[in-house]
Amino acid sequence: MKNGTTERMEHEHACTRVAARFSERWLRLYAGRKLRNDPVFLTAFELLRASPPPLVDAGCGVGLLAFYLRERNFLPPISGLDRDRRKIARAHAAAATGVYRDLEFIHKDICEPIAPTGNMVLFDVLHYLSPNEQTRLLDRLAPRVAPGGLLVIRDCPRDRNARYWLTHLAERFAQMTTWNIKTSLHFPTREKILAAFGNDQFTQSVQPLWGRTPFNNHLFIFRRRDTATLPA
Repeated sequence: MKNGTTERMEHEHACTRVAARFSERWLRLYAGRKLRNDPVFLTAFELLRASPPPLVDAGCGVGLLAFYLRERNFLPPISGLDRDRRKIARAHAAAATGVYRDLEFIHKDICEPIAPTGNMVLFDVLHYLSPNEQTRLLDRLAPRVAPGGLLVIRDCPRDRNARYWLTHLAERFAQMTTWNIKTSLHFPTREKILAAFGNDQFTQSVQPLWGRTPFNNHLFIFRRRDTATLPA
C-alpha cells in the first residue's frame, strides 16, 4: 500500500511528464495546470487502475487523461474520440514519440454510433450537446459498457446554485477564447443522466468532484452488473 506522500509524488511526476509532451509552450502550461488542479484525473486513475477492459474516452480533447493514465502504468488499450480536429491533431503530435502503446486518437463525432466496448468515460461533454443529442449519446454509450465495466461521467448538473452559474460562466469564457467549440450550452439535470442507466443493468453513484475549484462538477459512476446482459 502506497502512502500519501508516494502517491502525491507519482501524481506530480506524471503531470510533469505529460505536460512536457506538448510542443507549444502555452499548451504545456495549460496541461500542467489542468492535470494538477482538476481532481478528475487522479480520481479516474483510482477508479480504473484495477479494471482490465479497454477504455474509451469519449470527448478526449488533447488526450490528457490517456497520457496521464499511461504515465501511471495503466496498461489496457485506450481509444480517444473527439469531434474537434484541432485537439485530435495535438493529441497525435504528443503521442508521436512512441512512448505509449495501445493508444489511439480518432476524429469522430461521439453522437454517431460507437463500436468499441469496455470501460467508458465522458468528461465535460454533455453540456455541449442539445438535449436530444444528450439522450441519444447516453442511450448509445450504455450498451457499450462491458459486464462488470464502468461508465464514468463528469459534468455540471443544472442545479441553479452559485457553483452552477460559475461553471456556466467559465464555459462561456472557454468558448470566447476559441479553445472550446462555440455552441449553445445545455447543462443536463442529474435525473436525466441517471435515467439512461437502469438499476437492473447498472449500479449508480453520484458524488461532488469540484476539488478546490468553484465549479459544480459532479461524478456519475455507473458499473454494469456482472449478471446484466449486453443488448444486441
